[in-house]
Amino acid sequence: MSALQRPQPRPGVLAIDPYVPGKSTAPGVARVFKLSSNETPLGPSPKAVAAYRAVAEHLEDYPDGASTALREAIGRAFGLDPGRIICGAGSDDLLNLIADAYLCDGDEAIHTTHGFLVYPIATLGSGAKPIAAAEKNYTADVDAILAAVTERTKIVFLANPNNPTGTYVPFDEVKRLHGALPPHVLLVLDAAYAEYVRRNDYEAGIELVATCENVVMCRTFSKIYGLAALRLGWLYGPAQGSPRSRMPRMWRRPARTTRNGWDG
Repeated sequence: MSALQRPQPRPGVLAIDPYVPGKSTAPGVARVFKLSSNETPLGPSPKAVAAYRAVAEHLEDYPDGASTALREAIGRAFGLDPGRIICGAGSDDLLNLIADAYLCDGDEAIHTTHGFLVYPIATLGSGAKPIAAAEKNYTADVDAILAAVTERTKIVFLANPNNPTGTYVPFDEVKRLHGALPPHVLLVLDAAYAEYVRRNDYEAGIELVATCENVVMCRTFSKIYGLAALRLGWLYGPAQGSPRSRMPRMWRRPARTTRNGWDG
């Protein structure tokens, strides 16, 4: 009789390195605010603090699993169909959901060299292989990304603007990237820092999502809104020809508190 073996995780899981947040220190500086760790000298809006305190009186109630009120509010603010919005525990929760939904063992997902560390973590956790595309001057290089595409590629993760380098890809380049990708490859535009960009040639991705079936855009309340502790992010995706009520259940779970402290 062969010896019993303990349960084994799927391939790639044991290759995941723990996520290590950045440390806010600098020589000769008493206090540093590190934006990539969600730190802000301003803090959250007093209205957000008041709303948070108000719901503290009803912690015994389960939240709306569809995040209906929040999706409708986001839809009004950005002029989007709430049925195409998904809410999660920060944008990193949504990135993991995307990987779980679209990656299988043996698939590949592309990210850039200095892209958000959750991309390879989510990819490995789904049994797929992360592929790092080289950058130019700490900026995503569309040609390098396209050169890394193979028949196994299922997802391209693009942080735009990028954390932690602070660089961005102009919208014309993003459209060039999308136009050259095979239609079955999902382009994930991680626009967690979109509110920080004031350049005229930048676009978070709403236009591409609205007109294409293989693009999603992730956003978060953790950064400029100073609400990192709430773990609240949202995704805008294609309709896929079906109402929200028929979407897979994994896409409809409510925002929740995570155990790992990732800063998406």
